[in-house]
Amino acid sequence: MHLMLTQCFPPKLGGIENMMGGLADAIAASGSELLVLADSEPDPSATPGYRIRRYRGFKPFRRWWKARAAERAIRREKVETVFADSWKSLERFRPPGCPVVCLAHGMEFPPQPSAAKAARIRAALAKATRVIANSRYTASLAAPYVDARRLSVVTPPIQPQPAADPAAIAGLTERFGPGPTVASLCRLEPRKGIDRLIEAMATRPALAGARLLIAGDGPDRTRLQEMARLSPAAADIHFLGRVDERDKAALLGFCDVFAMPSRREGASVEGFGIVYLEAGWYGKPSLGGSDGGASDAIRDGETGLICDGANREAVAAALERLLADADLRMRLGEAAASHARSQTWAQKLGDYLPSPPPNAMDLPAPAGL
Repeated sequence: MHLMLTQCFPPKLGGIENMMGGLADAIAASGSELLVLADSEPDPSATPGYRIRRYRGFKPFRRWWKARAAERAIRREKVETVFADSWKSLERFRPPGCPVVCLAHGMEFPPQPSAAKAARIRAALAKATRVIANSRYTASLAAPYVDARRLSVVTPPIQPQPAADPAAIAGLTERFGPGPTVASLCRLEPRKGIDRLIEAMATRPALAGARLLIAGDGPDRTRLQEMARLSPAAADIHFLGRVDERDKAALLGFCDVFAMPSRREGASVEGFGIVYLEAGWYGKPSLGGSDGGASDAIRDGETGLICDGANREAVAAALERLLADADLRMRLGEAAASHARSQTWAQKLGDYLPSPPPNAMDLPAPAGL
């Protein structure tokens, strides 16, 4: 049996939630028994092939209760591996001898931690047999807190994506008409770089007549909508709000280019960007930012382009290059589809087991605190 300790788990929405849900599904699909100890309300519609126990209440108490429940389960049952979503889930846990795999995503490592916070992170990660970072960038953030021999990089897998519904694609064509289309799908916050896409729409000749379709919601939506309203290209910029899986597949099947030129905003930066792989599944090249881990999700010049997401001219030039060159889009899109289909949970589950894979990605030199 495997055991999972997690604060982030479906039905809550988010990248880490999707990651932990995908890992749980993959473990169950492999035929192994799994017990998940998770935060949040139960999902009455879920029928997973594993056990889930939910914990609510004040966060410190939740962590303590889950840790004690995990320890009891390990004493009563034969647990092969404990998986933790981050160091925070290990802080109250006292591992009784079985292997512990802890995932690292990026945002949980502050750029300038206090001495006390750094000590907490080190103490928690000392309990892990193996720490798996989602990108080389994230590994550089984790490196000061964990022995390099226990740290490796495994880029996140994706679930096989649903086929795009032809009727839904036809609906988008009818709604927005013909013409080159740039799509973005994310939580709307400054670091995602949607403002740079809006600015680019009015500054580059190759973007004249193109459409920018922005799916998702978030705290930056009001500012972005005002930017779009004032843009000379306002008629070609559309906010779609939150989309379900059917509409997401249709959007990625419909667009010509997926763009999320993320950048650093204070301590906030993209740790990886699974949505780039999801776009690649549909044969679409991506444009990502050079800050953070997008360069591990997008192979620059092979499955998409990487640019300086903080530089408006760099974003506009890269977007223009993609839209102006149909042969380039086709070449990148074909490679993106091939790469995405090699990154499924069924193919990569073994990379998350306690022994690191022999071809683990090279790690960056540890950064000092």
